[in-house]
Amino acid sequence: MNADKAVLMAGFARMDVKALAVAMGTVCAIGLFLMTVTLLVKGAPSGVPIGTHLGLLDVYLPGYSVSWGGSVIGAVYAWIIGALIGTVWAVLWNLTHYLYIILVVIRAHWWGLMGD
Repeated sequence: MNADKAVLMAGFARMDVKALAVAMGTVCAIGLFLMTVTLLVKGAPSGVPIGTHLGLLDVYLPGYSVSWGGSVIGAVYAWIIGALIGTVWAVLWNLTHYLYIILVVIRAHWWGLMGD
């Protein structure tokens, strides 16, 4: 019985919630920062605003704009949002795998596949 549980635990390893939160937050922050900086470096023709589409994020992220300061503010917001997404993802992943393992063990007992 212990060998069966060991195989299940190895096959359905837990996801580290903090690690995924930090990783997702970092990737999102770097992504938004680089998108903003790329638009700033690239520039725009005279009389045309830079990054009109990306600038619409200021509706959801107060203080964000397509500017050097806005790139830092946006990176902070993106890190928080990414960390929240990573946390929820890891928690749901762990929960669904935990419930699946319980289901497999119950079915194994029901069908008499595991010894008492």
